[in-house]
Amino acid sequence: MKQMDTKSLVNYIALKILGGSDYILDALEEYLVNGEGPASVAYKYQISKHQLRGYAQRVIEKSGSEARARKIIPIIKQISSDIKPIVKKNEKDLYVCEICKVTVAKEDAEEHVRKYHKDILTTTIKTMLERLEQYKKEKQTVILTSAS
Repeated sequence: MKQMDTKSLVNYIALKILGGSDYILDALEEYLVNGEGPASVAYKYQISKHQLRGYAQRVIEKSGSEARARKIIPIIKQISSDIKPIVKKNEKDLYVCEICKVTVAKEDAEEHVRKYHKDILTTTIKTMLERLEQYKKEKQTVILTSAS
């Protein structure tokens, strides 16, 4: 079994949330953890089932296994519950950065965050990693093996 790359996983999720895909953890929990069908979950979140499976595959790869992914998704969801997107879809179905008020294409939202708001991304990742460590201490358990 492959080791989990915690930092990479947290980085991936933080970028998704900040880039406007804040539904990703809910969708992955329904699909991977609760066992709901990919078509129904994808429909609910207005994405394709191929996108959903792609998200799941990346989380599984970064977790090291599907079993670990199922365990870590609810934990990551909990530690990131107050993190809000900085790129949001407005009433005209355009994606707008809340910080610099620039309109971006949906497919460019994460790159915009990475390029122009790296400080927020870095702070978010650091906060999530700290919360994960705190979670481990509170539960007095080793969640998963971490590779940095």
